[in-house]
Amino acid sequence: MRYRYSSIKEEIRKVLSKGKAPGVFVLAFHDAGTFEIDENSGGMNGSIVYELDRPEKHRPSKTSQGKDLLNNEHLHDPPLANSILEKAKTEVDAIRPVSWADIIALAGAEAVSLCGGPSIPLRLGRIDSMVADAEGKLPQESLDAFGLKRCFQRKGTRELVALSGAHTLGSKGFGNPTVFDNSYFKILLEKPWLSSAGMSSMIGLPSDRALVEDDECS
Repeated sequence: MRYRYSSIKEEIRKVLSKGKAPGVFVLAFHDAGTFEIDENSGGMNGSIVYELDRPEKHRPSKTSQGKDLLNNEHLHDPPLANSILEKAKTEVDAIRPVSWADIIALAGAEAVSLCGGPSIPLRLGRIDSMVADAEGKLPQESLDAFGLKRCFQRKGTRELVALSGAHTLGSKGFGNPTVFDNSYFKILLEKPWLSSAGMSSMIGLPSDRALVEDDECS
C-alpha cells in the first residue's frame, strides 16, 4: 500500500507545478467542502467531476493589476485543475485503478506542500460517488460571520478561519499567489477597503471580510 501511495504522488508531481497548485487546492476543497456531518453526506468523494459546470466552479482569480491569472499558468479554475489531474489518473489507472476521490485528496495535500504549507498525511481507500453532490453545500461568499460559523459547524470542523485563510493561494489582490501563508488574513485585519480606493477596496471576499469584523474569529 505504501508503494501505491508513493506511486500516485509521483504521478501527481509530474503534472503539478507550483503555478497550478492553487487551482488544484480549490478543486480539493470544493470536493471536500460539501460534507454535512448530520446527514453524513458529501465530502471527499470525487463527485466534483460531475459538478464542474456549476457557476461557483468558474471563478478565475485576478492579480492586483486585475489581470486574469489563467493567462499566466496560475489555474484557479476547478475544471482546468481537474483536467490537469486526468493525466496523472490515467497513468495510475494503467497499473491499478484509483478513485478520483483519492487522486484529488492527494493532489490537494501535495498542492499545499508545494506552496510551502504543512505536510498532510493521508490514507487511500476513498470510494467515488456516482452522482453529483447536492448544490448549495459550499460556503457562500455572501455569508456573514454567523452564517459562516453555522455552515462550518454542520461540516464538523472548527478551523473556519484557517480554511478561509487558504484564499491566500490563487491571489485575492495581494501578495504571492503561490505561497501558503497567513498574509491574506493579515491584510484583511488592516481592513483596506475602509480607507482605500481602487483595487485595494476590492481585496477580500465579502465572507472573509466578515470574519475580521467578528470578535470570535479575529
